[in-house]
Amino acid sequence: MRILLISEDSLLQSIVKNFGENTQASTSVYYADPKPIKVLSNFLSTKPSVLIVDDDYLQPNSVEILESIRNVNKNMKIIFASSDSSLELGKKISQLGIYYYAIKPIEESEIKELLDSLLNNKSKQIN
Repeated sequence: MRILLISEDSLLQSIVKNFGENTQASTSVYYADPKPIKVLSNFLSTKPSVLIVDDDYLQPNSVEILESIRNVNKNMKIIFASSDSSLELGKKISQLGIYYYAIKPIEESEIKELLDSLLNNKSKQIN
């Protein structure tokens, strides 16, 4: 399983990096430039099977970036994290087939359990 985190949130980065170190998942973190073309370019070069998107980092372009990503890969699992709990954002995001929507702050155990579940499902599909 290849995980890409798009975030400058140090807690999320730490959780994802630790998960990768303790499992067979390959992880990478992108936080160089939140411009949509840069984010999409990194996504295309990384080719993740799981994408974790931090809305706080990509605002105001989160929805548009995710729409573009969905056009490229309709089956990828996307985890969306945001400190914005507005109903409007929730409606927009839910239409994009988000696997999991997390409202910040996120518990480390919540993300680990979610990623473990995805990793276990992936290995069951291979066997």
